[in-house]
Amino acid sequence: MRNLSFGFFDDSGMPRESRILIFYSFETEDRLPRSGILHYHIGEGRFVGPRHDQELTSAALLFISDAGRLPKSAPPAPLNS
Repeated sequence: MRNLSFGFFDDSGMPRESRILIFYSFETEDRLPRSGILHYHIGEGRFVGPRHDQELTSAALLFISDAGRLPKSAPPAPLNS
């Protein structure tokens, strides 16, 4: 993955207390652009929906955490989510 970037999708209409939606984009090693949305369920402490690459979800969790969006009581995301 090259040029990985994230951004919050706060106007989704979903309750911010229980869910975090983030955009992601990157280039593959073959320079093909990829993008999408990840859905993190705070109560479950994991990404929900389609399975994604472990590198992507680990980087996304770090982004969410560094931005201060995870409550201190939120459980950590499982490594295989």
